[in-house]
Amino acid sequence: MAVRDGIILVDKPSGVTSFDVVSHVRGALVKAFPDLAPPRARRSGGGPKPPRFKCGHAGTLDPLATGLLIILVGKGSRLAPFLMGLGKTYAATVRFGAGTDTLDREGVVVATAPVPSSVEAVAACLDRFRGDIQQIPPLISALKKDGQPLYKLVRSGQDVAEPAARPVTIVRLDLTGQRWDDDPVDPVCEVDLEVECSSGTYIRSLARDLAYAVGSEGHIHALRRLSVGPFQVADAVAGVMDLSGEDLAAAMRPLSEALPQAPSLALTPEETTGVRQGRQPETEWLSRLDGAIPAGGKSGRLFRLLDENGDLVAVGRLDEETGAPVLAAVIPGADVPTP
Repeated sequence: MAVRDGIILVDKPSGVTSFDVVSHVRGALVKAFPDLAPPRARRSGGGPKPPRFKCGHAGTLDPLATGLLIILVGKGSRLAPFLMGLGKTYAATVRFGAGTDTLDREGVVVATAPVPSSVEAVAACLDRFRGDIQQIPPLISALKKDGQPLYKLVRSGQDVAEPAARPVTIVRLDLTGQRWDDDPVDPVCEVDLEVECSSGTYIRSLARDLAYAVGSEGHIHALRRLSVGPFQVADAVAGVMDLSGEDLAAAMRPLSEALPQAPSLALTPEETTGVRQGRQPETEWLSRLDGAIPAGGKSGRLFRLLDENGDLVAVGRLDEETGAPVLAAVIPGADVPTP
């Protein structure tokens, strides 16, 4: 079936989790196309096993946030490691004067401080956050300690140490707007930022640290993801929670389009069969690439291997030490179920 495997770009609304979106997409597709999840063998206790149909996402968004969420359907789940490592762009609003436990407006205020003296004072601090920096992730996050997400440990009342700082890269940090009403009774002082950053960057932490740098407290008041690698929110479907399975199927992109930044290599039928059986690509095959392999990084040095119909067979990677092509992921044929 054409809708079994692919990716869907959705514009996540505020107020729902990324899991909520994935759950809706999975349910809507199975409702519209029941053969995506045929009944499975019965459990030993007598009840049927739940249907198995993979659906996930390539990088979560906070419930508060809106914007681009990449949904991976069926065998598309095998591409998650390559998509999650892509750089991202956000539009963020930072409000000064109060810090919250979640570092966004949905949290409980845990600290207050005078607002910065001016927008110019904020702008003067931006440069220290550009480039390669060390960033401490939020305690309320999906990072894990002893196999458990930090947010679960914190909300269960456990005393959790602040995560260690880790390197991230802020490629671009621009101040794009402001609202500055420093009324002494009810100040509303906030700036709009556009941030282009490496995977793993927390915009909530950036808001906290920017506020500290200017002698205040701060939190994210609004956040929107504009892009993930080559994918833009302008190309995503809106109103996802109201879309039917048929609507979602119409918006699905084939797996061959999941890594458009990576050049492709057309395989012969014999090579396709061999690769799906675990045959490693040969160095001389690289002469048939339709473009240059991108540089390193978490999602770099990749190329796509396509069959004679243009369908994705595998993702290849150049070995970091030898430069030889190796298989990074293999997509089973249409007649092979997703494990």
